[in-house]
Amino acid sequence: MSELVLPFFDRRDAGTQLARRLEHLRDGKNVLVLGLLRGGAEIGRTLADALGLPLHPYAVRKIGHPANPEFAIGAIAQGGGTFLDEVFMQAESITFEELEPVIEEELRELRRRKEIFAEAPVPLRGKHIILTDDGAATGATMFAAIEDMRAAGVGRITVALPVAAPDTAERLRGLADETTILATPSPFLAVGQWYVFFPQLTDRDIRALLRHKPPKRTR
Repeated sequence: MSELVLPFFDRRDAGTQLARRLEHLRDGKNVLVLGLLRGGAEIGRTLADALGLPLHPYAVRKIGHPANPEFAIGAIAQGGGTFLDEVFMQAESITFEELEPVIEEELRELRRRKEIFAEAPVPLRGKHIILTDDGAATGATMFAAIEDMRAAGVGRITVALPVAAPDTAERLRGLADETTILATPSPFLAVGQWYVFFPQLTDRDIRALLRHKPPKRTR
């Protein structure tokens, strides 16, 4: 199926293709879309508009490799969920002490994002949550968010991704109640390689996405 959807033109294109696979959740009672900041905000906006569902931002931060910050070996989510790839850390001889300054910096950014994009607390218990992002390489941020959702007592978790590394997709299928992943190409180097247009989203971009209200559909 990968050759039918890749490369995506941009996040809106990816979200539109993803929405077609999630039609069974259209206008669903107690269904919420949570877009992982940052890229998941635009995917989430597209999904929410297409399916008639509410969108909420969810702050997550990856914990980067001390020698290569772009490579996630863990993540923290706004509800306290934490994921660390301890097997990888052991193989790379990375200690928790080495990660402490990285974690502290990411916690500061997590708090900043929660304050900037603050909204009234969203009740999650018993809800069907669609967790979405623009893709998953190591899956660290999605793993941390899933931990938060389980701790919050949600009724069901659907992970919705345009693209993911094959091994990450397999792990997500074991953690979520439902997964919709359009493509799992191999080799998988980075999420951005599967998009033609993949700009970094600014705080202003995200505010605009969260403020946007889709037109009411006529029946």
